[in-house]
Amino acid sequence: SVLQNLLYGAVLAIIILLLFLKSLRSTFVIACSIPISIMTALVAMYFSGITLNIISLSGLALGVGMLVDNSIVVIENIYRMRNEEGASAKAAAMNGARQVSGAIMASTLTTICVFLPIVFTEGITRQLFVDMGLTIAYSLLASLLVALTVVPMMSAGLLRKTEQKESRMFKMLKRAYGKLLAGALRVKVLVLLGALGLFVGSVFLAASNGTEFMPQMESTQISMTLETEDGTSLEDTAKEADKVMDILCGFEDIEDVGALVSSSDMLGTQVETNVISFITKENPSLSNAQLKKKIEKETKDVNGELTVIMSNMDMSALGSSGINVEVKGRDLDRLQEIARDVKKIVEDTKGTQNVSDGTEDNTNELRIVVNKDRATKEGLTVAQVYQELYAKLAEPSSAMTLGTDTQDYDVFVKEDENEDLTREDIRKMKITVTKQDGTTKKVKLSKVVDFVDSSGLQSINRKGQTRYMSVTAEIEDGDNIGLVSNRVKDALKAYDVPEGYEVEMTGEDETINEAMVELFKMLALALLFMYLIMVAQFQSLRSPFIIMFTVPLAFTGGLLALFIAGMPVSVISMIGFVMLSGIIVNNGIVF
Repeated sequence: SVLQNLLYGAVLAIIILLLFLKSLRSTFVIACSIPISIMTALVAMYFSGITLNIISLSGLALGVGMLVDNSIVVIENIYRMRNEEGASAKAAAMNGARQVSGAIMASTLTTICVFLPIVFTEGITRQLFVDMGLTIAYSLLASLLVALTVVPMMSAGLLRKTEQKESRMFKMLKRAYGKLLAGALRVKVLVLLGALGLFVGSVFLAASNGTEFMPQMESTQISMTLETEDGTSLEDTAKEADKVMDILCGFEDIEDVGALVSSSDMLGTQVETNVISFITKENPSLSNAQLKKKIEKETKDVNGELTVIMSNMDMSALGSSGINVEVKGRDLDRLQEIARDVKKIVEDTKGTQNVSDGTEDNTNELRIVVNKDRATKEGLTVAQVYQELYAKLAEPSSAMTLGTDTQDYDVFVKEDENEDLTREDIRKMKITVTKQDGTTKKVKLSKVVDFVDSSGLQSINRKGQTRYMSVTAEIEDGDNIGLVSNRVKDALKAYDVPEGYEVEMTGEDETINEAMVELFKMLALALLFMYLIMVAQFQSLRSPFIIMFTVPLAFTGGLLALFIAGMPVSVISMIGFVMLSGIIVNNGIVF
């Protein structure tokens, strides 16, 4: 798919050149810069250890349109000198390339330096885009070299002295632009204020669509899990899976279906699970979301819980998914209480679904609380009670090992009486107490402890030596992670968190914010590097400053495009803006 886009981009670039240059020879000379630059980039990728992956190929695909920019500027100047100044083919080639060499070097370096700050970024942003940045840099440097060497050489041999004719449409465009420019210069303040207003407005409009880590992508590979009730046999689960597969085979958009039935033991309960995978056609009539709804509707009569997992090839899986709120603190009971409160807040927030606080799978537990006063009267300490209980409940350890020529076997010794202990047995248990005179006596456990029936977590999570529980939620279809996260944050502000405890938003929202911070750092550094390159090029502080004012205008167009298309601001679109900041100054530099 990426390679196809690369080829389409190259073909479209050549067609545009042909339309504007109206010369097969000129178009051929410039078109040669595309394959030569790409081959040079591939060689550089090989020696710098960059593999051919989706990110590096995307860099080539993005750069393919820019590869002809330098060659166009060079050949236009050679063409002008050949026709207007009457220079010879050799002189026009040499002087034409020399005159614009400074401008195209500056424009190429400003585009490349945009990716230099990737070196200073951290985390997933760096991992994702180092390959892309280096690939674009290699191809653009190659295109600069081609524009300054190959293009003048070919031009000297191929370009003839011909009168350049402009089309009527192009003349009309030039006249309209002239009038528009003259009018704009008469009301400069209004133009600048209008540009500023558009920029601010575009920021607010794009922000109203929300944010996301990676754009949602349609996938041809989709899977689902079918979980049957406790105690259902493997054969019965397979029959239900067959029903689902028969239904799926009747869908026009589905090409292939496969299933895998498995059995697992969860806390003593046998759970039968079936994973069904299917591949859709390359150009399905329904979107993934529509297909999911159709599957859920058609399979509602199937015995078991069916969960459809769409877009399992989605790059958004690189980041955390959905809402995740961490509740941190010391006491587990208090943590569970706060987690339940937070779960209620998240459930009441618009745009959330399938909210969980992790206590749904809690196990019943019997808590034994030693009453120190009663225990002391019986001559017992907390440690003694614990040791007696531990001896009864502890898993047996290996008593010895038998070795053979092929394998070692651990031998365990178990007491029959402790093999099937129940909670009732523990309530009736007696503890042996050693008196001061050396004699022993039996004391009922119930005399020195209190029994509390409660529920306990399956596991205790820790981060930075602090216990925490997670409240998670999925985002409803049609809503946005950024917008929902902001609603949850606002709702949590009203919650009074007890002293010693902390409620913190993590999950996809945290991943987005971290990536955005790194990208804004990258953008700031890129703008600084571009300015310094232009200062060196123009030997002036003012001229580059004027050119830098074109950057917000580029962002205005990009942000408005996102708003009109209904797309949230993502890490990918931000990388687009960072690239745009390097490309947008090129026209200003040439002017």
